[in-house]
This record gives sequence, structure tokens and C-alpha cells, in this order.
Amino acid sequence: MKWIRISVIIIAALVLSACLSSKSNDISSPSISQDDMAETAENKINSDIRSPEATRSPQMSLMVEVQSGGSIIQAYTFNDKMENAVFRKHTSLPYGAYVPEFMVQREFAEGVEWGYGEPRNSFAIMDGSLIQPNFQMTDPDLAEYKEYLGTDRSDSTMEYDYFSFHVESNELIIRFAYTNEEKVKARKLFLAMIASIRETHASEDYKAGVFLTYNESTLDETHKAVLQSALASMDAIISKDAQKFAKSLESQALADALSFLIDDGRQYRFEQLESITSLDEKRYNVNVAYKALSEEGFLFNSTYAFTVRKNKSGEWKVANID
Repeated sequence: MKWIRISVIIIAALVLSACLSSKSNDISSPSISQDDMAETAENKINSDIRSPEATRSPQMSLMVEVQSGGSIIQAYTFNDKMENAVFRKHTSLPYGAYVPEFMVQREFAEGVEWGYGEPRNSFAIMDGSLIQPNFQMTDPDLAEYKEYLGTDRSDSTMEYDYFSFHVESNELIIRFAYTNEEKVKARKLFLAMIASIRETHASEDYKAGVFLTYNESTLDETHKAVLQSALASMDAIISKDAQKFAKSLESQALADALSFLIDDGRQYRFEQLESITSLDEKRYNVNVAYKALSEEGFLFNSTYAFTVRKNKSGEWKVANID
């Protein structure tokens, strides 16, 4: 009787195990069809080529010196050597860029480009009102830049990267174009060039001169004498008078060293007396904010410190301008 009970228990356990196994199979995940697998793969591919709006997270700006005049670019490194750069103005827009001398300029309906090679690798500045760029994807290497719009790779031999810069109601479109072979080195060069874009100004809209405002009653006699010495140098710079400039300085050697202030072709506008600071009993800095319009037509905004020193004869002369 005992063995019969044990057998019944074993059989019951086996039946229960089989039922649980069948139930488990009933609630398992359904199988995936080939169509479902194809759709999943397509979705993955599409997620890898996203629209620029879906992936871009701007972090930095390339074009921070457009309206300030910015720094002067004398050369670029290209093909492991230094290539001289010159400022080239756009033919119809109030902008320009520093361009390597080996790049040839071409004009077309929407703008101006500078390029080299054939097929042509080029950097273009275009009027945003005349062109609607066509791009299908985002290049992750460029997505960090605020101005980046997107990339067009529909041409098997060329790649086009588009950037945008807004100034009030105007929009610039900047286009990089390069072959697969030139992409790495051309893109590096073009990213440096886009940072060199400057707004230009017509000379008739700009007036050079000394326009310092200050309260003379706050200056003691020493400060007045120091300021007058610095003003003499400023006047000579404005008039481009080398003899007058040399007379305001300590020596002819200094005049020769600072002759670029007379000869560089810039039109200076000294606008604000920021401070007169004492370095010691015989030396003062006259700190002045200025603008300068270059021959190329863009503005610099900066400051000069006119260091004024009393000589052995008791005269205040400019000892340096920095």
C-alpha cells in the first residue's frame, strides 16, 4: 500500500510538471518574422543617419570675431607647410575672409568661392536669401558647432557641409566642398577660414579722429601734461604725419619701431580715455579705447596703453605704445 501511494505521488508530480511546462510555452515571446527583422534593421540604419535637427547639440561658435574686426591671420598650415593668407572681400556682401594665396576666386549667382584642385575643393560665402541648402544628414564631427546646418553626400565624388550665420535680418550660408581624398586636410583648413570671416565697412560710414571725453577738472597738473603728450601721438597717428609722430616720442629709434601705426593703412578713431595710471614717479600709462578701420574694410576694437615718461629735460614723451 505504501508503494502505491509513492507511485501516485510521483505520477502526480510528473503531470503537474508537464502542465507548468505547457503553460510556460504558451506565455513565451512570439517569434519574429523576417519582415519584422527587416523593419528593425531599417530603423537602425535610419537612426544612424539622422536629421541635423535630431542630433545637433550646439556647444561652441566658430564665428566669434565677425563683427569685432578680430585678429589678423597671416598664414595657415596646409599640407604640413605654412601658406600665406590675404583678406579677400566678397564682391556683393559686406563680408570677407582670410584666404590662402594658392586658392583661386570664382564668382557665381549665389556668392563667391575660393578653391583649388580639380574636382574643385572650395570654401564659399553665399547670400542666404538666394540659396536653400540641400542636406540630408549630420556629420557628428561638425555637430558641436553652433553654425553647422548639415551635410550633403548625395554626390558620390563630392561632399558638401553647410553652415549659417545670422546678422540682424541677413543670413550668410557658408559651404565647404571637397573630394573624399581631400576631405580631412581641406576641412581642417576651411574650419580655420570660417573663423576668419569678418564684417566689412565702407570708409564713408566711418570717421577717424580723436574723440576722447573726460573731465579735465579731475586731472592734476601732472596728469594733464601726461595726457597732452599721449594726445600728440594720437594726433600724429590720425594725420599719418611721421615727423610729428617722431617728435611726440622719446627717440627716433622708437619712432622707427612704431612706424606701423603710421604706415599700416588703418584709420584710427580714439574714443574713450579709460584711465591714467601711475607706474612710478616718472612713468604713466594713458589707457585709451579705439577703433581702427583696415584697408580691407573691417573694424578692430581694442585698447592702447600710451606709456609716457619724463626725460632728463623734464619733458613728458611717449616711451611706448602697446
